[in-house]
Amino acid sequence: MSNPTPSQKSYSPDVKSGRGLSPLWLLPILTLVLAGWLVFKAIQDAGERVQIYFSDAQGLVAGRTTIQYQGLEVGMVRDIKLAEDLGSIYVDADIYPEATKLLGKGTRFWMVKPTASLSGVSGLDALVSGNYIAISPGEEDTEAETVYKALERAPADIRAQKGLSITLTARDLGGLSIGSQIIYRKIPIGEVYSYQLDEEAKNVLIQASIREEFRHIITDDSRFWNVSGLGATIGFDGVDVRLDSLSSLIGGAIAVDSPDGGEPVAEHSEFRLYPDLKTAGRGIAVKVTLPDDNNLSASAPIMYRGIEIGQVTDLQLRDERKNIVASAAIQPAFSDMLTSGTRFILEEAKLSFSEVRNLSNLVKGNYLTIVPGEGKRARSFTAIRQNDFDRQQARSISVQLIADNSFGLDKGANILYKGITVGSVDAVKLVDEHVSIDTLIDVNYAHLIKSKNRFFVTGSASAELTESGLNINVPPAKQLLTGSISFVSEGTNDTLKHYKLYQNKSLAELAKYNLSGSTKLTMYASQLPPISKGSPLLYRNLQVGSISDFSLVDGGVVITASIENQYKYLVTDQTVFWNRSGVEVDASLTGINVTAAPLKTLVQGGIAFDSLPGVENKLNGKWLLYEDFKTARKYGQVITLTFDGENTLAKGTAIKYNGVQVGEVTLIVPDFKREHVEVSARILPEFADKIAKADSYFWVAKAEVGLSGVKNIQNLLSQSINVAPGKGKPASQFTLNAEAPLSDSVTFTLQSESRGSVSKGTPVLYREMEVGRVTSVELGQFADRVVTTISINPDYAYLVRQNSVFWNTSGLDVSIGISGADIKAGTVDSLIRGGVTFATPQDKQLAPVAEQGHSFYLYPAAEQEWKQWRTPIPKP
Repeated sequence: MSNPTPSQKSYSPDVKSGRGLSPLWLLPILTLVLAGWLVFKAIQDAGERVQIYFSDAQGLVAGRTTIQYQGLEVGMVRDIKLAEDLGSIYVDADIYPEATKLLGKGTRFWMVKPTASLSGVSGLDALVSGNYIAISPGEEDTEAETVYKALERAPADIRAQKGLSITLTARDLGGLSIGSQIIYRKIPIGEVYSYQLDEEAKNVLIQASIREEFRHIITDDSRFWNVSGLGATIGFDGVDVRLDSLSSLIGGAIAVDSPDGGEPVAEHSEFRLYPDLKTAGRGIAVKVTLPDDNNLSASAPIMYRGIEIGQVTDLQLRDERKNIVASAAIQPAFSDMLTSGTRFILEEAKLSFSEVRNLSNLVKGNYLTIVPGEGKRARSFTAIRQNDFDRQQARSISVQLIADNSFGLDKGANILYKGITVGSVDAVKLVDEHVSIDTLIDVNYAHLIKSKNRFFVTGSASAELTESGLNINVPPAKQLLTGSISFVSEGTNDTLKHYKLYQNKSLAELAKYNLSGSTKLTMYASQLPPISKGSPLLYRNLQVGSISDFSLVDGGVVITASIENQYKYLVTDQTVFWNRSGVEVDASLTGINVTAAPLKTLVQGGIAFDSLPGVENKLNGKWLLYEDFKTARKYGQVITLTFDGENTLAKGTAIKYNGVQVGEVTLIVPDFKREHVEVSARILPEFADKIAKADSYFWVAKAEVGLSGVKNIQNLLSQSINVAPGKGKPASQFTLNAEAPLSDSVTFTLQSESRGSVSKGTPVLYREMEVGRVTSVELGQFADRVVTTISINPDYAYLVRQNSVFWNTSGLDVSIGISGADIKAGTVDSLIRGGVTFATPQDKQLAPVAEQGHSFYLYPAAEQEWKQWRTPIPKP
């Protein structure tokens, strides 16, 4: 190294102090300012830090999961941490400054993720942007909180649509779920957005919203019912299967109907959700309070005169479980019946010895009937039982009966007048030594209660052993089981305080007559029956007199009988007497009926009488005595039939109308002078006023066996006479015809030189169709021609024209010429019976219709051109 030499001089720098800030400091300062501004900006942009607790972290990603409000991002998840109790997780999230006003008391958070269910798909936007947290703002002007608990799902009020919110009450949820539609006439008008149990956990409360444009549809009369899925009802009426739309089957649905006249409803109004349409009972809603043990179902019908006009829709206990109230729906067409005076009657099955009523109710359950009344509009009613209703409505008078015995009668026993129920027993009680029976007589029959009425028991079997025999009286089964009281109405209109009740009718009748002596009756018979002096005179097996004498007269026997004065009222203008001696045997195809007379009558013989309207009962002022009751019963009006044909009738031949026997032949006498037969017959009394008329038509019904068929085959074995009743005056002389009448037939006459094959009954043909028949064939007045009368069916009378041509048809047409033989045969029937054929010429103008009685010439045969006529004749 070299050392400096002394000759070299050292250099000293000239140091000067600065006068200001160096420009180099500007860059750090600017950097600090920028960093501070960025920190301030970051703090300002971070907003409010909150903690949100979730049950799990599924779908949450720090730095990616956003917080959105109505689709706008208002925050971001910054961190995800596990809670200290390890039961949940929480996220630290920043709410952007401009959205911090969303925070407050009541702010709610929930996770939104794609969800698919049977009711639909929700959260579709999360498929694109990923899961996010939705926020619902809290109450305004409240202090923001920093810790929140997220909801499991969107709150109900958020899911609700804008419009009318309603609550439906149901027994169970059925096939419904959140999102199930509410449909009106198959159009969706709302949906279910929430459901929950009520406070008592007995019913399900379903919250639903109706779109604003359909708000007017819902009224206070609206009915909601479940149409979810498939429904089936199996009962005694058959199988009822209900299947709605596919969307309803999958996601459930609620149907609604609103009758006219309802009022608009307020928000959150409550309605009943019925399980099906039948239960819903669309119509006017009413409430009916029911009696206990009503056996009424929740779908029981409400009837009016046999027509279902409504239905019970629900049964509930009301008023602290004291009353059973039925909710029902009445068809709007019957709204005028819903007044304060209307009564609802509970129709119950009644099965007893006295009555069987509404037997089907034992299987189907009871139902309600409605009895309209006057009054103001009403929607609440009280139902009563039928017996209570009858008691309330009964307009009756009280009649007291006194007897020595109750005779087995009890409350409810019927009071009869001529077999018709006019009242009932209200009470049976013992008063001192007598039995007092209180009865109620319907006010409509109050006029029957008079001063001399006699009441007697008719509801029990009785037997009397008298000198006339053993009389046993057995009433109908219904009266035998329950007992009944009958009475005879006689006297003035003044009623008594009480009446005596007799044990039987005989004692009641004896009580009426306290008379002595007897009245004589004179009877005539063709021969003396097996009787003697002292033989009983019977009225319905009760001896009311005796035979006092008999003597021979010209042509018969006169019998004198005496009847006690207390029974003489039984003999009237319609009384008929007959022999009642011995045993009567009536044998027929239906069996054998044996009737035995009373014991004394079997020994001494006897005569019976009764009232038989329409039977001839007198001859020359004397009572006719018939051989027996059967003969008397048949002995109606006598008529005479004149018959000119060959007689095939006999005594006993039946006279019938439409197959029902109305009389029979009693005698057939030939009239040699007039060469005919007179047939005497009797018409049964109940038919005499219809049959014995001047224009009645009688004819012999004969069996007809031919190639065209068989008619009246029953007359092959026995003859009968048929009758067509007339409407004229009463008559006893008639003509017995051989043929049945042609109703409203039109008659014409045919004139010919000879009879040919024409006879009575020969058919009249048109185009080989039978349109009438020959009714008579006889010589003309001067014997120079044959006059044939024909009857044409009225349906074909228009075919006969003034220029129509008639000819005889033998059924076989044989023409023999040089070229050979030409044989033409008609119908088989015409071969046998012959016939008369007619046709109308084919003129330019159709001739008028021939009037009844018009005369035509009957040609022996047809010309060839006649058979070729095809004249069109329009039917009138």
